[in-house]
This record gives sequence, structure tokens and C-alpha cells, in this order.
Amino acid sequence: MPDLTEGTPASTASDAAVPATAPASQPAAPAADAPASVSQPANTEPTDATATKPADGEAPKTGDKPAEQPAEVNYEFKLPDGVELKGEALDELKATAKEFGLTQEQAQRIADLGVKQAQGFAAQLVEQQKTLSAEWAQQTTNDKDIGGDKLSENLGVAKKALDSFGTPELKTLLNQSGLGNHPEIVRFMVKAGKAISEDGKLVTGAAAQADRANTPIANRLYPNQK
Repeated sequence: MPDLTEGTPASTASDAAVPATAPASQPAAPAADAPASVSQPANTEPTDATATKPADGEAPKTGDKPAEQPAEVNYEFKLPDGVELKGEALDELKATAKEFGLTQEQAQRIADLGVKQAQGFAAQLVEQQKTLSAEWAQQTTNDKDIGGDKLSENLGVAKKALDSFGTPELKTLLNQSGLGNHPEIVRFMVKAGKAISEDGKLVTGAAAQADRANTPIANRLYPNQK
């Protein structure tokens, strides 16, 4: 039998390692330490947007624009009749307006808003006082000792005590504050009135009683007060 391993192979390892044809030329590789080429712009002067601002304490460079300072405003406020803004409140408003650099018109709007809020608070207090005074009057009317069927008579006694010992200033205070309707105030004046009316003689009558029943307590105690 013939030996198939004998004979010369078609190609050898050394033949495969050598290329058949070498390239004609290769571009030269750049040197490792050669600097890259960088193009420079034609105009290298800084623009206004990129200009460097001078540091603190450094004199401004030529061409720098100085910061504009706001004009000093002498604030004057126009307020509604009967409203007065003075003293510490006025000084604080002016200082705040100056701190935030407000114009006269802006500061006036702030003042107007403050006045509007203050007037709203005052109106609420007046309504609350009216409501409270009406509640006191109702309590006096329903009181078991001085109210009910004895209310008109007791109010007459209370008025006599107030006229005898009360000053006009006291009457104004009791009327404006609504305290004259409070059952304890009325009770005190009834006791004082009875103490000076030992005979107990009071002007009464059906007409007088009817008129008193239709007149608010405050008006019966302070007929000359508005």
C-alpha cells in the first residue's frame, strides 16, 4: 500500500507568512512629539459680553460702563381723609421703600394697600362690637331679676341713678362701647337707683310702658347720646 504522508505539501507555513505583493508606499506616521496644528481666529479682542469685569478695588478698564445709581426719592404719601400716617410707621414705610428701590408710584400703592387693610379691620371691629352689644341687650331683656315684665321699670330706675351720679363722659362711654346694655351694668344701676328712690315712686303708665318697650335699652338709658 502506498504511503499517503510522503511527498511535498502544497504550501508551507513560511510561504503563508510572506505576502504576495508589498504595498507600493505607506504614509509617514507623525512624530509622537509633534504639536497639533490649531487655527487661530482673526479677531481675538474680547466682546462686551465676554469682557472681564474688574475685581474689587481694581480701577475700571477703558470702555467699562459704570453702574447706574437709582435717583434718590423723597417719598410723599396721599391718604384718605381721616387717615394719618406718621411717626415710626411712616419712617418704616419710607425705609422699606428705599431699601427695595421702589418708585414713588410703587410706594404709594403699598401705602394704599395698608390703609385699605386697616380700614377693613376697623370695620370688622365695629361690626363685632355691635353684635356683642345686641347680645348683651338680649341677655338683659331675658334676665330673671331685671328683665322680663320688670324690664321697663328697672330701666327707669337705672336711668335715674345714671342721671344722678353719671357724668356726660360716662354716658358716652357706656353708649359707644355697648357696655350700657350689659346685664351686670344695668343690674348695678338698678340697685343704685333703688337706693336713692326709697319712696319707689316712678312715672309709669300704659303709654309710657309701651313706648319704653319699643325703644332700645341704650336709647332709654342715654336718650341724648347719638
